Amino acid sequence: MAHAKVEHDVVIDKLMEVFRSSGYDGSSMATLAEATQLKKASLYHRFPQGKQAMAHAVLSYVADWTQTRIVDVLFSASTPKERLEKALKAIDELYDGGRLDCILRALSHGSEANIFQNEIAAVFQLWIDAFTHLALDFGYDQKESDRLAKLAITKIQGTLILARAFGQPSLFTEALDELRSLFTR
Repeated sequence: MAHAKVEHDVVIDKLMEVFRSSGYDGSSMATLAEATQLKKASLYHRFPQGKQAMAHAVLSYVADWTQTRIVDVLFSASTPKERLEKALKAIDELYDGGRLDCILRALSHGSEANIFQNEIAAVFQLWIDAFTHLALDFGYDQKESDRLAKLAITKIQGTLILARAFGQPSLFTEALDELRSLFTR
């Protein structure tokens, strides 16, 4: 009897859920197979280099998502305020209002963290470049725009950790509101 084909995006989403919650080291092949509803052999067929290839695929997906939902939005032709709102809404959805961990953080530590360092840095750089561009469009000079962009990423990532640690997603929502105020003066 043939098994139902599991779509690639669904597999990536399920892999991301496991890596997000367990980190790279805590994600076993058995857990990844169970989450994707695929046998280990099917996972190895899709990802011949195993768990490492799965993590690379997740990071590639995250880079594509970032390009589409953050970078393209913040570089679009609408007003800076509209672009900021749309990007913050996407970020809020990505982290389920502060209830989900960041996959970049989850893969940035552990025994294999150095393998993913360049990919993680590249995604963060996409965010920084996009928020710098937005700040310039709000009228800040280059130096202040760079500072605001890095502050935005730090605020997003830092409050995600606090929101999860204290079980208070509202901290994340408050941080997004503060970002609105920072950029719009």
